[in-house]
Amino acid sequence: MTGARVVAVVVTYHPRYAALQVLLDRLAPQVAHTVVIDNTPPAERRPHPSARGKEVLIAQPDNLGIGAAHNAGIAHARALGATHVLLMDQDSLPPEHLVAHLLAALDTAAQPGITAAGPVCQDVKTGRSTLLIQRFGLRIRRVCADGWVEPLPVEYLPASGMLIPLAMWERVGPMRAEYFIDRVDVEWCLRARKLGFTVLAAPSAVMQHDLGQRAFRCLGRTMYVGRDFRAYFHVRNSLAMSLRACIPWVWRLDQWVKIVPYALLYLLQPEHGRLRMAGLLCRAVWDGVWAHMGRGVFTNRPLR
Repeated sequence: MTGARVVAVVVTYHPRYAALQVLLDRLAPQVAHTVVIDNTPPAERRPHPSARGKEVLIAQPDNLGIGAAHNAGIAHARALGATHVLLMDQDSLPPEHLVAHLLAALDTAAQPGITAAGPVCQDVKTGRSTLLIQRFGLRIRRVCADGWVEPLPVEYLPASGMLIPLAMWERVGPMRAEYFIDRVDVEWCLRARKLGFTVLAAPSAVMQHDLGQRAFRCLGRTMYVGRDFRAYFHVRNSLAMSLRACIPWVWRLDQWVKIVPYALLYLLQPEHGRLRMAGLLCRAVWDGVWAHMGRGVFTNRPLR
């Protein structure tokens, strides 16, 4: 895509600095600038990897969450003259030609109104590629992208690795900062889909990503769960999205149906005991229904 000026937005929170340096080095030849939004609270912040003339560090006054960080980074990218933004997590490692593949997907796909394109993420612990979500009427299909080459229309993508034309970002609107973390990217993509726009996955671009999940065996299957605090945000934000977000009604119903399986999965293997997890989940349901958003139950205590 000629004339594209891509600015990367990398969100960090207590990053592993050696890994972050590798990420920044991998991005440097692919983008015009990299904006690093550091959500680490000032009292806990360490010196950041040195800039190489193309990096801009913006230290947040506190951990304001992933949605607020993305919005701040995109505003700065716009000031730097970006036509496209590449969202990136600190736990991802983009391939060398990620931006070229995503620009090609935006340029060559036949679908009109493409609002974003992203890679297929591959978990560094398991080597498995995340499944792509497609919907056909009431039927939701999970697709393995292994072996595919052409871009695929999907319902939503992980934020990390997502390339968004700024003109389309302005039509869809900003990320939901009040979600803080979890379901932020899902809600944004489904909102775009509700507006009639297309979200694309580019199977030619495979990106390594650490999902931060823990594996355990149950009924002969390997299951994956995140940290305890993620359970709170996952359930709360899924409820909030089903009740108030501007998304297709099918996805409202989907969130309602999955709330109980989500909760049971987290209860099977909690980090800090089932009683504490049950309390978090009950509070998540209450806060999701009554729109108590932001850091919620974690307002006055650390995320753990």
